[in-house]
Amino acid sequence: MFLSFAALVSLSLPLTVHAQEPGETVVFESALGNVPSPVKCFTAVSNVDGAAVVLGDCNSANAQWTLPKGANNAGILQIFGDKCLDVTNGDTTNGNKLQIWTCATGNTNQLFVPNNNGAGGVVQWSDTSKCLDATNGVLADGTPIQIWDCDSTNRNQEWFPKAESIPKSFTITPKSTTSLCIAASSATLNASVILSPCTSDSSSANFALQHWQDATAIGQMMIPTPTQQLCVAPMGSTAFSGTKLVLQVCDSQSPAQLWSHGTGNIVNALTEHDCLDLTDGNAVAGTQLQIWGCEFFAGVDDTNQDWIETDTF
Repeated sequence: MFLSFAALVSLSLPLTVHAQEPGETVVFESALGNVPSPVKCFTAVSNVDGAAVVLGDCNSANAQWTLPKGANNAGILQIFGDKCLDVTNGDTTNGNKLQIWTCATGNTNQLFVPNNNGAGGVVQWSDTSKCLDATNGVLADGTPIQIWDCDSTNRNQEWFPKAESIPKSFTITPKSTTSLCIAASSATLNASVILSPCTSDSSSANFALQHWQDATAIGQMMIPTPTQQLCVAPMGSTAFSGTKLVLQVCDSQSPAQLWSHGTGNIVNALTEHDCLDLTDGNAVAGTQLQIWGCEFFAGVDDTNQDWIETDTF
């Protein structure tokens, strides 16, 4: 018996978690929150210079931080559009509290490194040995966030980023050949879904054909055209290993058009056990892609089914 598609995607998360990408918006959940305790995030109490940063409601706009540089890079944590996480007066003393302040280029009080790869980690003040810390480990609304000597074993300093934004577009490449991208051969009904040389030239026709969208985050791989939206699906919406992939008119109710797209294995919802597959392992431009039985169910790491997704926010 196969799992529901939602359950399958949930189970595949270890294959698809990723560090925050440039421009992504996240909330940072404190590791102190365990069932039955509520989850808390570090939040700004208001949208004014000098507003304190404290534990609070993760579902509030006050908890949503944008990372222009992504994870594992020194950069600002931006909120409310023009405010940034800020170390008050640049004081390095343990216990100094965090605030927000109008973002200013070159202000080192506003540069932080969220250290994680899709899992929990510290948020380190750049070029120092100080990290964000929930004061005294108190899990409650209003607990001030301070800086303290970094200690990766200290749960007061462990934060779990949770994505709050949907990518504007994404590209997908074979893990074995990252110079090639999944693309449509043309923006027309029944066009083949192929490999094509990746391009960063936004004026190129190929650029639009390899930048997919999933605006409602249901699992579609969609390309908009002037007259209709076209989505990736097995030809004829049939589920047989070896069925080639084409563009069809998007239908959010069609499981054949829903994919667990991300980094790792990409499962199709029609059968829930067929994966997007590099036909015959032929990693050359023009190869039409197919579906094939997912090898990971048998514990096999099949490079023909191993993909890397790169999101643009």
